[in-house]
Amino acid sequence: MVGNELADDLMTVAETARLLRRSTEQVRRYLREGELPGRRLGGQWFIDREDAETFARQRRDGTEFLRRLASSDPDPLREAIAIGGSGGADIAGGRARYLRSLAEDAPG
Repeated sequence: MVGNELADDLMTVAETARLLRRSTEQVRRYLREGELPGRRLGGQWFIDREDAETFARQRRDGTEFLRRLASSDPDPLREAIAIGGSGGADIAGGRARYLRSLAEDAPG
């Protein structure tokens, strides 16, 4: 009986994709990137039903998005603005002005 209970608790990639309303490739991507816990058995991915349902709930209520947002770089443009030089443009000055504007806008 224990083997059947274990099988009932495991979902295939296709079953998980239907639950999440995503493609099977997207589910495999979640698994590869560690966003969705799963295990490989015999070369195939299997997902615990409870993990899949928790993942689906987090996606619906936005908690996963909020967690990622909180841990992301508050200034993603810092390294992208004015990194190089080009024919006569004052790119370095543009970066300096951008960084000064951040300091001026900072609270406190």
